[in-house]
Amino acid sequence: MNYELLNKIIDYLESNLTNQIDTKKLAKKLGLNDFIMQRVFSIITNITITEYIRKRRLSLAYEDIKLTDDKIINIALKYGYDSHISFTRSFKNEFGITPSNLRKTKEDCYKIFPRIKFGSEFESKNIINYKIKNLNEFTIYGKKVSAKTFDDLHYKIRELYKEIKKDGTYEILSKNGRYALTYDKKDLHNYMVGSTLINEKYYKYKVLKGEYAVFEVGNKNQKDIIKTIEFINEIWYYSSKLEVKDEPYIEYYTKYNCFIYVPLNKRNKTNM
Repeated sequence: MNYELLNKIIDYLESNLTNQIDTKKLAKKLGLNDFIMQRVFSIITNITITEYIRKRRLSLAYEDIKLTDDKIINIALKYGYDSHISFTRSFKNEFGITPSNLRKTKEDCYKIFPRIKFGSEFESKNIINYKIKNLNEFTIYGKKVSAKTFDDLHYKIRELYKEIKKDGTYEILSKNGRYALTYDKKDLHNYMVGSTLINEKYYKYKVLKGEYAVFEVGNKNQKDIIKTIEFINEIWYYSSKLEVKDEPYIEYYTKYNCFIYVPLNKRNKTNM
């Protein structure tokens, strides 16, 4: 399977979602037969190229409605709809809510149809659900391990958890809201686990005030947490219009679940 060629199709479509797309010109540009190109795309993805374009345009429109002050009719025209009625009908069929009601709602829930990445291990044909939350600045106090390689770091993380479970620290952290984060500093990979409970003997990490995209893992299994982070980096990152800040992701643990907080850059609401 020529994933490189298939991803070139996606690159072209993504670069022209606000323009008129002629699949015949695309096929010619890539040296392909239009019919065969569209047929192969449909077989692999179970949706047509036209359907993919429609879903991605509506996905970007969803973000524009939630994240900008632009008029809904202008957003509709931007993504190829010639009337408010046709846009509203298509949008509601995709997301189960009208554009106007979406803008009115105060809920912090977001939905996007992801960009397809051929060759990825992740299923990317389902809608991604996430939230955006504002956090005030706070400090995490905890224990840290460092290593030059990720393999070594993962080993040290396992040993760290054995240690804190044995000495009772794990239970104390969990009762006060357990956090964890991975970050690079001075050519070292660092992992820290802690809580907001003040302990000056521990390492400190200041989480900055700002907006965060929040993803639910569904459990506290480390393999699933790593998979969720990989999915965020490989699929969501390239599907959303939001810009990720160059700061560590924050893992927040509840009794039965884990949430990944992704720091976002400040944005001009009227000019996304």
